Parts: sequence; structure tokens; C-alpha cells
Amino acid sequence: MEIKIIPILLFLSGGFCLFLSLYALSMRRSALIHSFSLFAGAVSVYAFGYGAELLSQNLATILFWSKIQYLGIPFIPGLIILVAIYYTGRQEALSRFRLALIFIIPLITLIARLSNPYHFLFYHTAVVDFSGPGPMLSITPGPFYLVHVAYSNISWACASFLLLIFLVRTAPSFRKQTLSMLIASSIQWVGYVIYLLGVGPENLDLNPILLSLSLPVYALGIFRFYLFNLVPLARDTVFEEMKDAVIVVDPELRLVDCNKRSRSLLPEIFNKNSIGEQVRQLLASHPRILEIFTLDRGQELEIPLEENNQSLVFKLSLSPLFDREKRQIASILTFHDHTRQKKLMDALEKMATIDALTGINNRRHLMFLSEIEMSRSKRNKKPLSLLLLDMDHFKLINDTWGHHFGDMVLKKFARAVKVNIRDIDIFGRYGGEEFLIVLPETSKSKAMETAQRICRLIAELPVVFEDQAVKLTVSIGVSGTWGLDNPTVESLVQYADKALYTGKNQGRNRVVLYHHN
Repeated sequence: MEIKIIPILLFLSGGFCLFLSLYALSMRRSALIHSFSLFAGAVSVYAFGYGAELLSQNLATILFWSKIQYLGIPFIPGLIILVAIYYTGRQEALSRFRLALIFIIPLITLIARLSNPYHFLFYHTAVVDFSGPGPMLSITPGPFYLVHVAYSNISWACASFLLLIFLVRTAPSFRKQTLSMLIASSIQWVGYVIYLLGVGPENLDLNPILLSLSLPVYALGIFRFYLFNLVPLARDTVFEEMKDAVIVVDPELRLVDCNKRSRSLLPEIFNKNSIGEQVRQLLASHPRILEIFTLDRGQELEIPLEENNQSLVFKLSLSPLFDREKRQIASILTFHDHTRQKKLMDALEKMATIDALTGINNRRHLMFLSEIEMSRSKRNKKPLSLLLLDMDHFKLINDTWGHHFGDMVLKKFARAVKVNIRDIDIFGRYGGEEFLIVLPETSKSKAMETAQRICRLIAELPVVFEDQAVKLTVSIGVSGTWGLDNPTVESLVQYADKALYTGKNQGRNRVVLYHHN
């Protein structure tokens, strides 16, 4: 190949690398995209600078363009490591200190090259060799140059190792894009080794050309294997810093990636070694989670899970991930922490159904539950009984000892009754000092027996105010569905109310049964 053709190839390569650098910046923003853009930019500077060097005719001009090249050359190995780290999802280990370590040698290399005329520790000697097809730079390396060589080889070895490990562990459907990365890295490394061994044309550096050739392989990953489509989106759009737990699966339900919260929530399942495994196998011990994959798009699941010894509630949702051609390439499973909202909803529901003072059903919820029991009673043709309770002389209690004491009496009364009825019985505050008990599948005789027991219980209930015993009694009206053709809850309450006030008129502290005409 004639020496004059090489600068043209270098300028074309440099222009293409610059295009890739700028194009990458126009894509979705991510650490991987930025690293690749800087990498392509550094190669572009290298190619343009070396092309200009080959067109130079004297040592001063050659050395000038050599310095320009070193604005990109020292940083290429470090940027290759960054691309490999971000691509394989190992950025957790990339602290600011380690990032600085990656680029401390490139920075020293740059300074050593630019200041070489003052110490000659980068190039011991630099002369123009006219023996070839054109003037070319011939150098004797110094110690800083050898450090740069060692650093470059170690960097390429590390990048290739990371990609190789990821290739082995990743899901089969993503191995093509990883293999393209590994091929690109190998092209660069082989070219560098050829230059160092002097196997190629004497004093001719083929590295910028080979580096430029490797970048289309990266581009192939971008356009054909969606190199920057799936991995950055999975890592940057939904991942590491999200409060929600997120996992990404491929169309065959193999695990593509998982974020910090998912690894914290299910550490025995989601980790770096799980990549490529079947999610159905990984989540075999959590069949409730797997149900999300059987639901229609847009449907959600609510499941309880434990994290750090705390009981939490999560809402699960599954969203498809499409490429630019609208083809589904993955699904995103999100675990949204719903604990706070769940507690708030439970509190609101409690406020809507529970009497704030006594802690039993309020009137609205009481009637709602009673209607359900009435429907069940008619459907099963089972008797339903109802007790309406009214505390005797409650106004006198309030007037004598105050409303605070009256509230205490109501709470104590409600607690005493609640623990002395069945779990299936419906108990609630009907209004003021009136309470209602609905007794499912309870005959007239059993209802009277329960009412009399409660009446005795309240009469014996110990209540003390300022060392003074306070006597409590209750009057109870009893009604039921027995003998009625089409009873309703409202009608039974009316019947029990009539029986209750019969008992009030008869002297209180008694149980009265309503007799149907």
C-alpha cells in the first residue's frame, strides 16, 4: 500500500469515527453511550493526527502532529474499559476513586508526551526516517512510553475478559451483541500487538486504521444487534437508582437484568449470576409473582413480601419494551412499593366503616353487613335475629359525670358486649347510646337467651368514677325473621325498636320480644 493512500484512509476513518461519536450523543443518554462517544472521538483525533503526520515533511511538523494524536491516544484504553464495564453492568464497582485510577496513567502519559523535550522520558530519541516511501517518525521509547504500553495491554485484556465472562453468562438471545463487542475489542488489541512487535511495515502505525475498523463493529451492534438499545435502557431508564424493584426479561422469559432494589427484595433469587436463567425457575418459590406473566397487559397484582424483616405490600406491573422497529425485545417487571398507600387506604376504609369512639362497626357499615346477612338468610331459608340495645339513663350519666365519662362508659360497654357474642354476629353502634346486634342463623329462643345474658352482663359490669360505683343497665328489643314472609333489615329494626321502648316503659333493664300480629 502506497504511503500517500494511507493518509486518505486515515482521514476517511477519522471522519467516520467522528460521525459515530456525534451520532452516539444524539441517541438515548447513558453512561455507556457517553463512554462510546468519547472512545470514538479519541480514535478520530488519533486518525486525523496520524494522517496529518504522514503528510508532514520535516521533524518539527511530524512531532507537532504526534502531540495532537496524544490528545486521544492515551485515553483510548481507559475508555475501552469503561465501555466494557458499563456494557456488562458492573458499574456498581466503579467508584470515583477507581474511575480516577483508570485515567491517572493516561493523564500522566499525555503530560509526559507534551513535555518530552524537557526530559526525554517518553521518547529518548525521535528522528525522521527517509528510507521508506515517505518521511516517517522513528523513536526510541523511554520509561513513560513503556508504562503507556503496559497500561494499554492490561486495559484491553481487562475489557476482553469482562466481555468474555458476560458472553458466557448472558442469555443466548443476547450473545450476538456481546460477541460483536468482543470481536471489536480483539481487533484493536491485535492491531496494537502487531505494532509493538514490529511485524507490520517499519515505523508505520496501523493502530488508528485498525481502531477505526473496529468501530463499525460497534456500530453493527448498535444497528443490527441493538447494542445500545436494550442494555442502556434496562440499566439507565429503569434501574439502579430506582426505588422500585425492577427486573428485565427477554421474550423467552429469561432474566436480562435486575436492579439494586430487586436484589435487596429477593436476594436469594436476583443477582448477577441469575442473568440468562429462566424466570419461571428462579421464581418457582413465588408462584404469586409468576401470575403477572399470565395476565393481560395493563393488569396489576398486589402481593406481600418481606424486606429487611419488614412486611411490605407491592404492586406488580409488566410492561413491554420495544425497539425502534416496534418489535418487542423485552418486558419490564416492576415491583412498586405500595405499603404506604395500602396503609392509608386501610385507614380510610377503617374510618368509613368503624365507629371512631367504640371501635365497632358504624351505622353505615352495620346496615351494609346486615343487608348481606338478610340476603343470605332468605337464600338459605335460615332464621335471622336482631337485638336493639339502648343504655338506660345515659343522658343522666353525661349530665352527672360529664361527657368524658360518658364516652368511657360507651367504650367499656362496647368491649364487654363484643367479647360475649359470636364471631359471626354483627355488632355496631346504631346511634348515640343505641347498639345493634344481628345474629345469623339464630332462632327466637336463642336470640332471647343471648339478649338476657347481655342484659345481666351489663348490670354486673363494674364501672367506677372517682371511687364511686356507677350502676349501668341496658334495655333490649328483640325481633327476627320468624314467621315473616318478606322481612327486611329496616322492618326488623322497627320491630325491635317497638319492643325496646316497651321495655323502657316497663321499667328498663329488661329484654322484650316483639310479637308479630
